[in-house]
Amino acid sequence: MNPSEVARGVRLVDDRLLLEMLNDLHTADDLLRVAVREGFFARLLAQVTGRGRRRGLAITGGLVGAQRGTLAWLTSLTDRLAVTDLVVAEVMNEVAQVRARVDRLGNRLQWAEQSVRDLALVLAELAEKTGRGLAEHDERLRRVESRQAIDDAMRKWRHPRLDPALGWLPGAMLLAREVAAGPAGEFAASGHGTRVELEVVERMLQDPPTPWYDGVKPVADLLAAATRHLPSDDHRIMLAELLGEGLRDELAGVRGPLASALSKTALVTGMQGVAPEAAARTALRSAIGNGSRYVATSLTAEELLRQLVREQFAEAASRRCRLRARESA
Repeated sequence: MNPSEVARGVRLVDDRLLLEMLNDLHTADDLLRVAVREGFFARLLAQVTGRGRRRGLAITGGLVGAQRGTLAWLTSLTDRLAVTDLVVAEVMNEVAQVRARVDRLGNRLQWAEQSVRDLALVLAELAEKTGRGLAEHDERLRRVESRQAIDDAMRKWRHPRLDPALGWLPGAMLLAREVAAGPAGEFAASGHGTRVELEVVERMLQDPPTPWYDGVKPVADLLAAATRHLPSDDHRIMLAELLGEGLRDELAGVRGPLASALSKTALVTGMQGVAPEAAARTALRSAIGNGSRYVATSLTAEELLRQLVREQFAEAASRRCRLRARESA
């Protein structure tokens, strides 16, 4: 199935594409550092065997691949307001880290330094155009931005221009993830977390695109049903990656048990062909624990929404915390 067709109308696709772009950049960065550390005979052997040329092509491909078409793509993101402020900030920080490492490798790699510098400039332009840097706003402005972001997310959720066909549980989780990664999450992190989370839950309970279930249902059954409902294995793998599977450690937040269990269920079902029921039971057992990782075996729809919203805001807060720590280091 064509990945573009699978991703049509799905939330946070551009966020994940922006993060995925860093994989090529980090791979090229790793190869560059290996090349610089090699001794004379190691470099001679690489030249004789052709390994050096292959690695050079890999380095060039990684950097060019991360850069080719980037300006046009990022400009389209700016026009569509398609990425969240948190992901833009994280990617800018990662590019700055890579650029700093490349700077230390010496004049032999000036071509690579220029490639990374150009990419950093494009990302800086995106952050400036969208107004999505981490500059401090006054309390009133941040509250207004938070409310507008929630309004926009709810409107797209209730009346999607393109139906992603993901079902209500993945749709609700991606909605909460998008809101938490935007201005509402930033406002929540400034000491208003409980109020913002409660507002998101209340808004989700009112006039949902699909009616919520009545009574209490086992969480494992809900996870299995959500995974089984997805149209294809590609959809399952896509959902798992949108929820953080496959990201480098420095870009993965501290995921909550419900999000972790859903992503693992979708990934195992999509990649290994495990039955959704068995995958859900195993994923849920490994995800839950004591304290903040506790999830009741059965939940009402409201309890489930409170859990998934709380998890997404907590994950976004941990990513912001780590980002600030890296910027001040």
